[in-house]
Amino acid sequence: MSIPTHTRVSPSEEASRRHDETSLPEQTAHRQLIRWGGMAGLTGAGLLASSVVVVVALGLPDASDPETLADFANIKSGRIAEHVLYLGALVFFALHVLVLHQLLTKAHRAGALFGAALAEFGLVMMAASSMLHMSTAPLADLYTAPGTSPSDLRAIEYAWHGAQSVFDTMLATGALLVPIGIVLLGLAMLRAPLFSRRIAMLAFGLGAVGIIGAAIGIMDPGSMFLAVSVLVIGAFHLTVGWSTLKLSGTSADLP
Repeated sequence: MSIPTHTRVSPSEEASRRHDETSLPEQTAHRQLIRWGGMAGLTGAGLLASSVVVVVALGLPDASDPETLADFANIKSGRIAEHVLYLGALVFFALHVLVLHQLLTKAHRAGALFGAALAEFGLVMMAASSMLHMSTAPLADLYTAPGTSPSDLRAIEYAWHGAQSVFDTMLATGALLVPIGIVLLGLAMLRAPLFSRRIAMLAFGLGAVGIIGAAIGIMDPGSMFLAVSVLVIGAFHLTVGWSTLKLSGTSADLP
C-alpha cells in the first residue's frame, strides 16, 4: 500500500503561480486592446484616403474657392460625404493615439504623455473644423436666392470669408500640434523595444515634415502646405497602425 506524498510549495513559487494565472487573462485583454488600436489607425487612414478620393472623383472645388458658395447646391452631397469621412478619420486617429500612449508609457513616460496630449488636442481642433458645410449651406442659400441685391451679395461673401477664416485657423492649429505630438511619440518609440528603430525614425521624420508643412501653411495661408501636414498625419497612423496591429499577434511581453 503506497502512502501519498505531498510536494511542499514555497511561498515564492505559489505567488509566482498565482501571478501567471492572473496575468494570462490580462495579457489577452491587453492584446485585444492593442489589436483594436492598430485597426483604429488603419481605419482612420482608410477614411482619410476615402475623403480624398471623394474630392478628386467629384471634382470638388477648394473650400476657399467662390464656387463653393455660388454652386453649393450641386456639390452639397459630395462636400458632406468628404467632411463626414474626414471627421471619422480623426476620431479613429484619436483612438489609436490613446493605445500608443499606453504602449509607450513605461518606455518613455514624458514623451508618451506629452505626445499623446498634444496629438489629441490637435485632433480635437481639426475635428472642430471638419463640418465647414454647416456654415456654408445657409450662406449659399442666401447667396443664390432670387432678388438678393448686389450689396447683400457682398455682405454674404464677407460673412463667408469670415467663417472660412475661423475654420482655417482651427485646422492650422491642429495640423501644427498633431505633428509635434507625433515627434514626441516617435521619441518614446526609440526607447520602446516593442517598436523597431526604423518605425520610430519614420514617425519622427513624418512628424518633422508635418511641422514644417503646417508652419509654412500658417505663414502663407493661401498655400497647400496644410494639406501636406494632414496627409503626413494619415501616413503616420497608417504605418504605425500596421505595426501596432502586428504587435498584437506577437509573443513578446506587453506592458
